Amino acid sequence: MKRILFIGALLGGESYGALAVAQDSTNLPPVTIVSDGQPRNVRQNSTTNARGRTARRARQAVPSNQQPVPQQQQQSGGVRASQNSVLSTTPQLAGASSVTQQGIAILGGPAQTSFYQPLALIPSVSVQTPDPYGLNTTRNINIRGKGDFHLSRTIDGLPLMGIVGGSDLFDLENIGRIDVYRGAVPSDKGIGLSNATGVINQLTLRPQDKAGFTARQAFGTDSFYKTFVRIDSGLNPETATKAFLSGSNIGVDKWTGAGDQKRQNVTFGLSQDFGDRITLDVTAVYNNYAENFFRALTYPQTTNLRNNYSHDFNTTLTGVAATDVNYYKFNRMNAKTFATFAKLDYNFAEGQHLLFKPYYWDNDTTRYNAAGSNVQIWRQQNQNVGSVFEYAGQFPWGTDVVVGYWWQSMKPPPPPTDQRRFTVDAAGGLDFSHWQSLARIDNFSVNSPYFQVSQNFGSTFVTSGLRYMVLGAPQMLYYNTAGISDGTHGQALALNPAIYPDATLAARDYTAWLPNVAIRHDLNPALSVNFSYGRRFGRPDWGPQASNYISNRTVFTARGFSLQSLVDKVRPEISDQFDASLRFSQYGLTVIPTLFYAKYQNKQVKVIDPSIGPNIAYFQGTGSSTGYGFELEANYRFDEQFSVFGSTTLASETFDSDTPTLSGGAMLATKGKQIPNTPQVMIKGGVTYQVDRLAIMPIVRYIGPRFGEAANTQRVSGYTVADLTMSYDLGSHFGVESLNASFSIQNIFDRQYISQISPSDIDLSAGATYFLGAPRTVVGSLSMKF
Repeated sequence: MKRILFIGALLGGESYGALAVAQDSTNLPPVTIVSDGQPRNVRQNSTTNARGRTARRARQAVPSNQQPVPQQQQQSGGVRASQNSVLSTTPQLAGASSVTQQGIAILGGPAQTSFYQPLALIPSVSVQTPDPYGLNTTRNINIRGKGDFHLSRTIDGLPLMGIVGGSDLFDLENIGRIDVYRGAVPSDKGIGLSNATGVINQLTLRPQDKAGFTARQAFGTDSFYKTFVRIDSGLNPETATKAFLSGSNIGVDKWTGAGDQKRQNVTFGLSQDFGDRITLDVTAVYNNYAENFFRALTYPQTTNLRNNYSHDFNTTLTGVAATDVNYYKFNRMNAKTFATFAKLDYNFAEGQHLLFKPYYWDNDTTRYNAAGSNVQIWRQQNQNVGSVFEYAGQFPWGTDVVVGYWWQSMKPPPPPTDQRRFTVDAAGGLDFSHWQSLARIDNFSVNSPYFQVSQNFGSTFVTSGLRYMVLGAPQMLYYNTAGISDGTHGQALALNPAIYPDATLAARDYTAWLPNVAIRHDLNPALSVNFSYGRRFGRPDWGPQASNYISNRTVFTARGFSLQSLVDKVRPEISDQFDASLRFSQYGLTVIPTLFYAKYQNKQVKVIDPSIGPNIAYFQGTGSSTGYGFELEANYRFDEQFSVFGSTTLASETFDSDTPTLSGGAMLATKGKQIPNTPQVMIKGGVTYQVDRLAIMPIVRYIGPRFGEAANTQRVSGYTVADLTMSYDLGSHFGVESLNASFSIQNIFDRQYISQISPSDIDLSAGATYFLGAPRTVVGSLSMKF
């Protein structure tokens, strides 16, 4: 049943239980956006575990149990200062923010799966999706004018996920904190094929010392449901072992059109001490996800949202093939993903650690989508295998050193190795038409050594590092598919098809030096000043360039262009990021103003060039842009019951020059134009109010106007959206440690607006697409912990 609210039982731990806060002064406000620009270089060489042993742990971003930092260790308003429980060789740079476990529970949405959603209140961050639950893979996050194509997405510092395929790996109930780097990135934190947009790192909630059972059940609008259960074994004092096992099941109908989204997840974690010096952490996760896509609007449709707000894929077949390609069952995907990773920590001397962190990610995704008058089926079977070897040392004279080496092998796609096209027959079935592309592509590789050194000089803290990035692009061979019948990629290659001589690419390496430096100086106990600089890397996007060429080979070859000549036009994007900020924290008030400036070189942009042929598109890697702006974060705690928080962003992100075309024809007039999908103004804020066991949090977000393309002719109006979350602590009953009920409303006033603009900042064409923002959505839930 559509648009019906179900209030159900939510079974989960109080750390998962939305806004309810226990009657304990050590708890944080229900949502804490941690963003302090502070160094986190406090030295701690050992802790005592439950067995009475000295467990010399490696640097960890959070304590082993990932619990919220006690209030007495915090600055007022929940903004974190340096903590004795945090081991880190790098500072919290200017332009870096974190969302705590309580914040994730509130801002992560009812489904608690999308690690984008909890970041919606961070300055210069715009989270965009048509799905109110955050499940759908149609989404984007824009950070200081750049979309997520060049975003490094890591889990416990490891780049598990591939470029295409799969979906979110973890339930957010299993995430203890999310860190975001908008500016400079320390060398040991920016691992990923790209980090030119920034870095988002999820820190998993490790096995707990105390045995327990937590679960969560939620119901809401559009027949939404989620069941989540987690069991922690607790620490066995004899074997020094602790583990957890969790599972979840989610389902929801799309709020418009037909189709649904379903997700099943199983996650396992193990922590094991071997004596006093060796610790092993292992995590494994399996995710099965299926969705029907949301249909995008064209720009003319966005000018009349009232009449187009239910626009979606067709719900019935018409018998007309060109129309039936937009049938909802022909626009869907299914992804089965398995990943595992580990951390082996050898504490060979006081303050000295060797760490080995291997990882593996395997994805099998099948995508159906309309492509002209055909339905395209793209099988994405890809794998990542890699490891990080790292030395982390803390020395008595106050120097911290990290030296590491990252290696990864990535099986394509991207680019696509095989795409098949089908026609819709009169009965609504799919008949094979032709192979759109068939390629043999070797594995990509990454080799990247790095180091980071940090030092205190009285009231001044300095950290600096360097990473050398070597991205190995493999040989690529594209085949003539004429006469090849339907089948698998392997079956097609077994027929020994001819290679297109103009569609081969030689293997090559892309390299870059990526330095960073950050300085923090304490002017007094309440006021500090921070500065950071960092260079970041964005990988070339070979996939669309190759697909465009194969689709239009005869046109390109007639003009003397080969695939190699087009790919050579695409180079790694390099960005230089500068941040300067102040931080004042006293009398319950925390204020953090930040100025930022960024230069982007070799910016990859899509060009439609009619001088080569009708609707011919390609990428140019010659663009450059400049970004600068002002961010303000503030939090004021009036008393134990009432606090306010918010952020403001004022920014300019523009192209530096006009964009040339391959044909040498007229330049595209982009100089001084705002980067597509980049709001110049964002204002976000909220209130937390607690009365006894009841907690209430309203949140308001204003996102300013944006443009859909670089000529700045397709303007999209800004919007304001208000959300409300309430929670009630039901206390302890019948042997239950905690029981919490919550109720939330997203888009309270049912505002109609455009949320996502795609394909975001790299598209210069007028063919951008627009996705609707979700309407009012209501969810009720109950949580319990034993």
